[in-house]
Amino acid sequence: MKRFLVVVAIIGLVVGVNFLPRVSLGMPGMNEYTFSGMRVLAKPADQADAERLAARIHDQAGTVAEALGSKDTSGIGVIVYPSHKDLHRKTIGLVGAFLPDWFIGDNTRDWVLITSPGNPGPSHSRESIEQAAVHEYVHVLTDRVNKNLGYWFKEGIALFLADQVPSPDSIRSYRDIGWEDYSNPNALQFAEVGGYTLAYTLIAYIEESYGWNTVVGLVSNDTDLEQILGIGQRQLFDDWKGWLAQI
Repeated sequence: MKRFLVVVAIIGLVVGVNFLPRVSLGMPGMNEYTFSGMRVLAKPADQADAERLAARIHDQAGTVAEALGSKDTSGIGVIVYPSHKDLHRKTIGLVGAFLPDWFIGDNTRDWVLITSPGNPGPSHSRESIEQAAVHEYVHVLTDRVNKNLGYWFKEGIALFLADQVPSPDSIRSYRDIGWEDYSNPNALQFAEVGGYTLAYTLIAYIEESYGWNTVVGLVSNDTDLEQILGIGQRQLFDDWKGWLAQI
């Protein structure tokens, strides 16, 4: 029994140490600003970039909220991290050191968490970071309605409303995705099978075939797909794959 308690204590200590960076989402040396009506946390060196990010979100926030029919848009702020590695530690703790370089944004119900455009890392550019900030803003709004929205709908709607349009070549390189990879996604696997390319096209297909109001309906009730679309997940997948084959 004593050995068991020691093991439990050690595991608890390890978990606690790992999540120490998450005690506060902010970082030492960050200042609080108000840009474009938004609360923004950033280090002085990132002040100008933080102002640009807030303005970018503000410029698209009205269109995004209107598209989603969202009334709960109050109290959303932005935290700008000096590097993607700083963001990694703040999102999942010390084990964030193992997150891939493409991971440069996250969100809570109240915050857009984003890497500074001035230091985008090896997988991004200033423009892609600014688009990602709007993407994460969309996530805040959809999470406030349905935190359990599936990867394909959640990411697809954010990509669509942030104007993160994939190239035809990128779509063609991933469009042979199989049902198993589509139906059982996790965060890393979703990226590996081209989810951040294909999810945009899934929403584009649904909008074209069923109308935008149907997309909005999926946000609030994605678990009852058949009631909303009149078809199940597998039929949607097959129909969408047929549509992709024409690109």
